[in-house]
Formats: sequence, C-alpha cells, structure tokens
Amino acid sequence: MSISNVVASYNELSKLDLRVLRVIEVLHRNYEYVPVRRIVKYMNLSEEVINKSISKMNKLKLLVRRGPDNVRLTFPAYDILSIHTMVKRGVIDAIAPTPLGVGKESDVYAAESSSGDKYALKFHRIGRVSFRNTRKYRVWIGERRHITWLYEAKISAHMEYMALTEAYRAKVPVPKPRAITRHLVAMEYINGIELFKTRLSNPESVLEQIISAIEDLLRINIIHGDLNEYNILVNPSSEKITIIDWPQWMYANVKGSKTILMRDLNIILRYFKSNYGLNISIDAVMGRLAPLIPSSELPPEKVYSRLIKRITSLVS
Repeated sequence: MSISNVVASYNELSKLDLRVLRVIEVLHRNYEYVPVRRIVKYMNLSEEVINKSISKMNKLKLLVRRGPDNVRLTFPAYDILSIHTMVKRGVIDAIAPTPLGVGKESDVYAAESSSGDKYALKFHRIGRVSFRNTRKYRVWIGERRHITWLYEAKISAHMEYMALTEAYRAKVPVPKPRAITRHLVAMEYINGIELFKTRLSNPESVLEQIISAIEDLLRINIIHGDLNEYNILVNPSSEKITIIDWPQWMYANVKGSKTILMRDLNIILRYFKSNYGLNISIDAVMGRLAPLIPSSELPPEKVYSRLIKRITSLVS
C-alpha cells in the first residue's frame, strides 16, 4: 500500500478505530493473531461495536482475519499508528506521496512539520522478505523464536535511532535524529545525492571524509556494517558527505567486527579505484585505523547483553 493510501485510510478512521488498532498492538505481545474476545474485554465495549470497527479496517486492509474471531495488524496499520503518534507530537504535519527510497527492509519519505521543517521518515519493514535472512546479521535479535514482524521492525528502528544519536553526538556526518516511535524514525532531511550517482570533482577529499568518519566511529566503538556507495550521500555543491542507513551497525569489539570493517573498507576503496583511479591499499588504511581498533573481540552475547536489555525495555 502506498503512503498516499495509508494517509487516506488514516483520515477515514475514527478515534475508536485508532483505539482498536492500539489495543491490538498491545495484545500482539501475547498473540500473533489477537482473539476478538480479548479486544472486547480489554476495551470494555460490546462485541458488536468492536466487530463493526474491525470489519471497516479489514476492508481498508489494515487488519487481517484468521477465521471470524482472530485478527492481526498489517504494516499499513502499523504505519498509521506511527504517523498518528508523530502528528500528535507535532513532529510532522504532511508527508510527500513519492518515496525518497524503497528497499527490502525500509521505505523513506520526505515530510514537513507545521512550522515548515523538513524531515526524512524511515519506516522499517524487517520481515517483509524473510526473518531468517535478518537473523544472520541482526545479533541483537538473539534466539527469540516467537518474535513477530512488529517487534523486529520496532527493534530495527530503535537500533538505527540509537546509532544515529551516538554518531551525531560524536560529530560523525550522519542525519540528525529527530524522533522515534514504533518502526518509524524521523531524521534530518539531507540535501544529497547517493555517491554512485555523483561524478565527484574532488574524489580524494570525499574519500578522506569517509575514512575520517570511520575513524570517528571507531572512537565510539561503532562500525557501520554496510558501508557502500549507496549509503553515502554527497552534497552536490560542497561535496560534503552524510552516511545513512544504520540498522546493521555493530560494536567494534564484538567477534567478527574486524572482518566487517575490512569488508566496508574494501567496498569503498574498490569503488574509488574503479571510478576515479585512486589506488589506496586496504593495508595502508587499516594501519591508520589500527590504534582505534579494539585489541580483542568478545562474544556477541557478552557485548550485546546490556544493549539488548535496553532495547527490549524500550520497545516492549
């Protein structure tokens, strides 16, 4: 469903409908498909009133039924709950209908506040393709076997928001985080073009900015984890960079992180070599970064234990 259709559906909902969606969201903690009787009991309203609301939202494709007596939210319903919260907080007032980017795990749209400030809204959609693929590199999900798509998307968003917050405080060139709710992150709108779409006038300077950003990240024990020419924006006039797309970040002292760091560097160095003839060896860059790379790597369960507790307490 397009964001225009999501907003159109949102405008059709009553306060009661929004309350029903919120109650179903709460009950998803215990049920994949929520029994209607539990919604009735939770809201202390008649079954007739609740079923009328559910039927309406089923037609709007905000709910999926399993039999006559069980329902679950869809991503558009979760989008509506997130948009509603952002609107109530005064973060956004309007959303552009055309996406800035659509990927397997997220959709990004431009939005404005009532005061005219412009933001990028990132809707996380972990699970749209495959939960199993996300588990390969989302170590913070752990071994939870009954986790829902709702919970995974929410954790992904909170992880990205946390990385943006820490990186922004460290003056790494990232979008300034503005707000978060559920699976939706609002951040500064960046006037930039993806690196792969740009022909640089000073590629040496841009490459140096990228390596310097990696250094600054290592100082706060962070590795981006998916750094490439698609996740770096370049300002068309100043050629200043901004690094985006952070859900897959990892701590620099976790087992396997050095391999991921070298993969990031290899991708960037190959890009600049093939497109601009800059022949800089990874050994030279790793030598420069060596003082900032942790001397030992720890098991993920040890490094992430406190972080996982923190994230799960935020999203539960």
